[in-house]
Amino acid sequence: METAHTNAILKSKERFFINQPQVEALLASIPKLIYMKDTNGNFVTGTRHAKIFVKQGKDVLNNVLLDIDKMKATNTAEDKFVIENNKTITSEREIVDINGLPHCYTVYKAPVNNFNHEVIGIVVMVTNIDKSKLLETQRETFVASLGHDLKNPTIAQIRAIELLLKGEFGAVPEDQKEILEMVLDSCRYMNGMLASLLATYRNENGIVRLNSDKFSLIDLVSECIGEMIYVAKDKDVKIAINNECKNPIIFADKVQIKRVVMNLLSNGIKYAYPKSTIKVSVYNEGNYTCFKFENNSPYIPPEKQDAIFAQYVSFAESHKELGIGLGLYASQKIVESHDGKIFVESFKDERNIFGFKIPNKVKDKTKPRTVTF
Repeated sequence: METAHTNAILKSKERFFINQPQVEALLASIPKLIYMKDTNGNFVTGTRHAKIFVKQGKDVLNNVLLDIDKMKATNTAEDKFVIENNKTITSEREIVDINGLPHCYTVYKAPVNNFNHEVIGIVVMVTNIDKSKLLETQRETFVASLGHDLKNPTIAQIRAIELLLKGEFGAVPEDQKEILEMVLDSCRYMNGMLASLLATYRNENGIVRLNSDKFSLIDLVSECIGEMIYVAKDKDVKIAINNECKNPIIFADKVQIKRVVMNLLSNGIKYAYPKSTIKVSVYNEGNYTCFKFENNSPYIPPEKQDAIFAQYVSFAESHKELGIGLGLYASQKIVESHDGKIFVESFKDERNIFGFKIPNKVKDKTKPRTVTF
């Protein structure tokens, strides 16, 4: 006996193999997101939860309301591939909810064929993997981020000890030199271990929730300069700070913004010419609070300016140094997660400007925000 639902299906050119009420009743009771749709993307039949998922974007099983509009383009592209190639695909992708928070799903799609092996529909199975993915990405992100952020203070320690051993701060007794050399060896070993650690976790795709609060950007920049002073001294580079900010208070994640400032300063010192001065500025521009520095360093052609913010792209190779390019990539991600913009300008007289700007005010301070690396 055919139901009204299956009668509608029978009106199509081909008859789907699922056309019995018993099968539909069985599907309806399964606590999974499994459904069938026709070649035009219309829902045909599936589990009770799947119907709600397709029509409303609500994953009842995990209490998540997804943004349907942002799913359409990817779904259409996947369906087209399955239909045109008559092949099964399995993908793991990120889907955002209505609050902009990302969720991880595996999506399985298989073609439904008629007796002539023509595609007349698609079977879809969707599984939320937030819990397993969260554990994986938290581990990888923590290790990679920690390893990368430890680089700057470790290098600063190395440079400070080297300056002590050179007698830059006065003569060092021989018995103390031996201890300092031992500490220096340990720091260099740690720096090498960090480089290996970062290389191991190149496939970084963690999701970090931002913890925003009010703080002074000029105070944060001054703090960062203080931590990098020995690195600059070793390169015989001076840092001059200029505060043009009428309102330096911003609402942002202080830890993440510090990462950005430290990464930019580190690069600014690293590539600056010896005996030059890095000019740091904090200022307001319309509704934005901005940070930038200008140094004297090699010219960066326009075609390479955007590329330096890509993951694992580093200019260290051109300077015959070891680098894997996480700093600028992470910095851009952090700034963009604050609805800001990171920028670079390069001039043929070998002046380079790096900086970022973020909004003075946040429209909704209660709305959770994340950064995905």
